Amino acid sequence: MTISEMAEKTNMSADALRYYERIGLLPSVPRNAAGVRVYDEYFVQWIDFIKKLKASGMSLESIIDYIQLAKMGDATYQKRKDMLAESKKTLLEKIHSLQSVVELVEYQLQNYDEQVQAETDFLLHNRFTAKSLAG
Repeated sequence: MTISEMAEKTNMSADALRYYERIGLLPSVPRNAAGVRVYDEYFVQWIDFIKKLKASGMSLESIIDYIQLAKMGDATYQKRKDMLAESKKTLLEKIHSLQSVVELVEYQLQNYDEQVQAETDFLLHNRFTAKSLAG
């Protein structure tokens, strides 16, 4: 399949596919006599695998490292597993951080009239007052 067909099938842009190949996330894609990339299901599976690692919180750089380690064989098994554990830890930290933000917004909603609206009015009033004094 062509790069545009691959892009459609994987829900990625052609530019992203070229970039993934250039930085080593994807193996080199074979080309036909005209120099056009020719993808097959093997590359669809690679893209799916990369998407799963990204969804687990790994950066592209970490995924490249993971792939390089995997190429080294079973001796890197624990290191690769540790990388996923680190991604999980980072995701849990993000969840905790987002939960704190949700709690803050919940508090703001519960106290909107007394605090948030009052603070909004105060800031708007003082800003316009300060402008009018400066002018």
